[in-house]
Amino acid sequence: MMTFSLSEMAMRAHRRFLTSTAQVLGGDAKEPHEAFPDQFKQLDLYGEFLSETRPARREMTLSRSVDNFLSYISDILTQAIVTRPHLLKTREQVTLEEVLTHASLEDFVRWAAERRVNQLSFKGLKEIADYVESRLGLKLHTSDDDWTTLNKAVAVRNIVVHRRAIIDERSLWSVKEPGLELGQKYEVSQTDMAESMKCAMRMVRDFDTRISDKFDLALLNASDQSWFEERAHSAAAYEKEVVAQDDRSLAPQSDDQSSPS
Repeated sequence: MMTFSLSEMAMRAHRRFLTSTAQVLGGDAKEPHEAFPDQFKQLDLYGEFLSETRPARREMTLSRSVDNFLSYISDILTQAIVTRPHLLKTREQVTLEEVLTHASLEDFVRWAAERRVNQLSFKGLKEIADYVESRLGLKLHTSDDDWTTLNKAVAVRNIVVHRRAIIDERSLWSVKEPGLELGQKYEVSQTDMAESMKCAMRMVRDFDTRISDKFDLALLNASDQSWFEERAHSAAAYEKEVVAQDDRSLAPQSDDQSSPS
């Protein structure tokens, strides 16, 4: 489970650095906070700030995970419709003016596809899934557990975005979580945040493979992208390295390793 925060990791690393430095310089004569009182005071204030803002950061992370997933679905639907324009077949009417504003049939198809997908985006996740299955012949999900998790994440995201996380009648029905009360503020937990991110990524990887196979859409390989090598290290790997560095700095030095005075 994802349990890290880059800000909290940096703060812990800085605290460990100050502690190890105080031990090297002062030994047991002074406590670390006595050696660097101003720095530890700033860290304590920063820690309070991180603690106070943690709920908002969890809300934002969950909401962005859902938004990114829905944006992906919109983009991939548009691409599929552009590739196979017959998917647009509908009784919906367009004006002659709307047709003639486009320089080519391809431009009109893309415009019509984007408009159709935008209309879908204002509907619920079930309606989007039904459209995908009826028009594309693909289920949006292959795991019932992931589908349940994503539906809850969408419901929580809607509470956060539209209700400032205050539970209303619709929230009680859509979230379906025991212990919720009308008017109560919904607290996005670490589990809510982590599971929504992992679930969205799993569903994107799965659906991306299936729709690209069916409609012959090109897949991008992250390792081929210019940004991949620079950002390949995860935050978890970074935290492991920080801890390793701190452990080395706290380890007693032998005589031949000691710096000359």
